[in-house]
Amino acid sequence: MPNPEVAAIALPLLQAVLDGQPLVAALLPLAARLGASSHSLHLVRYRDGRAMGSVADGHGGCGPEARAAYANHWVRRCPRAHALQGVTPGIRDMAELVPTETWRSSRVWTAWGRPHGGAFHSLTATLRSEGAAMDGIFFQRVEDERPFGAEERRLLQALFPDLGRAFALETRLAAARQGPEDAAQRGLDAMPDGIALLDADRGLVFANAALRRMAAEGDGLSLGADGLVLPDRARRLALSRAVTAALAASEGRVGLLESAGSLALPRPSGRAPFMVRAVPVVPGGVWGGFRGAMLLVTDGNRRPRPNPALLGRMFDLTPAEAALASAIAAGRTLAEHAAKRGISVETARSHMAAIRRKTGCQRQADLTALLARLPG
Repeated sequence: MPNPEVAAIALPLLQAVLDGQPLVAALLPLAARLGASSHSLHLVRYRDGRAMGSVADGHGGCGPEARAAYANHWVRRCPRAHALQGVTPGIRDMAELVPTETWRSSRVWTAWGRPHGGAFHSLTATLRSEGAAMDGIFFQRVEDERPFGAEERRLLQALFPDLGRAFALETRLAAARQGPEDAAQRGLDAMPDGIALLDADRGLVFANAALRRMAAEGDGLSLGADGLVLPDRARRLALSRAVTAALAASEGRVGLLESAGSLALPRPSGRAPFMVRAVPVVPGGVWGGFRGAMLLVTDGNRRPRPNPALLGRMFDLTPAEAALASAIAAGRTLAEHAAKRGISVETARSHMAAIRRKTGCQRQADLTALLARLPG
């Protein structure tokens, strides 16, 4: 038989979301039933096996400035964020993933959590966990409160399917309410390269997720009210000239020359530079009457390797040909690929000839350039 207590919590929760109430607000009765002093929704993003950024919305606990500090800095050093990568969806006490004493002695807790009244005990519902992101609901208590017990965990476990439904429902309703501009922003957020949108007065209107992650690394660029903030005066002048050229082109006063709108930004870490290109944005389409400039920022250190299955579908390649094309995109030689696959170099050359024929690339250099423009 259905659990009456679960139904008494789940049905109002789903109804509140249907009525347009934000999920954080709709969770208030459940948080009270669990005895949580605060609760929050977190999206943690990962790259190369490390937490790189987060987005949070919460009730109680840390204030907005402390949350922003965590999202832009502390999440990269947080043992809890690292421990959540790749976990299966479900209910767990964070002490299972990061022992209490490990959390208490961590720099994140001593320098950020404790001074800002952060969460010490945390009961978590992981709703979505993929290689690049984790979505979860966190019910929290401060350090001098008792840890969550078996009763709270059993209740949350029984409610887990309904929490997933409420999360999915809010996501779908939010998407339905969004207009073309919101859809365009979601598309820009999905791009692997950094994108900044500047208005005609050079003010920053929008920065996509990739650019925010680049800025959070603090390796050669950051974000400010005027877009990219660069530490080097010569590069700031070069960027200013690039934006000026793009804005002039957006007004139809000049045609934008490739050299006028492009520059490289060295990185203090010594990694490959960021490549920046300024392009004009003219009124029309999803932009309406907006006029300005768009900055496209490519991480020279990032060399995406297109998925073999994607290559196979795009160019009608056999599995063996798609594997070779993916290896070439990753910088491997024919000999290296042949050795790894256990085939002869002559067989690899035969596959390469078929790939060039199907993609229309007469030279391997042309093929490499084509593959570099494809998504990872």
